[in-house]
Amino acid sequence: MTRFVLLVGYSDSGKTTLMTSLIRIIKNRGYKVAAVKHAAHKYSMDRPGTDSWQYAEAGADQTIVVGPESYNITVRTNHPPCLAEILEQVKDVDIALVEGFKNEPGPKIEIYRFGHSPGRLPANDDIIAVVSDVQLEGDLKQFRFSQHEDLADFILNQP
Repeated sequence: MTRFVLLVGYSDSGKTTLMTSLIRIIKNRGYKVAAVKHAAHKYSMDRPGTDSWQYAEAGADQTIVVGPESYNITVRTNHPPCLAEILEQVKDVDIALVEGFKNEPGPKIEIYRFGHSPGRLPANDDIIAVVSDVQLEGDLKQFRFSQHEDLADFILNQP
């Protein structure tokens, strides 16, 4: 399975901003990166009226859209896949950065922003570090929101 780390926290804590920065940093160091985003609510990558939208609306189990520089595969499921199922699909990368999936097992970096996060996530052996705008109690490795390069080093040095 692909090496991965989860960035977890409550809404509006800064996960997406941090993940975007980490992707850029790690890519600039020559690594191949996959980005996985958990969407808690129903979503669509397509726009109503497009050909691929019509295929999905007609009931296609898989819809694949191919362009000159990329392709997208949409798979219809009757259950939300677990993270392990998703990571089985990730190929040819050095690391997968995962936003969300806080209830799934795996190495997690908690994102906590004072005044935005309703509290800390429940203590868990999977949490290997925390990114916060305030100093927190405990033995976990801590990073500030300004320490993206240091956090990238930490992530890349994980087994």
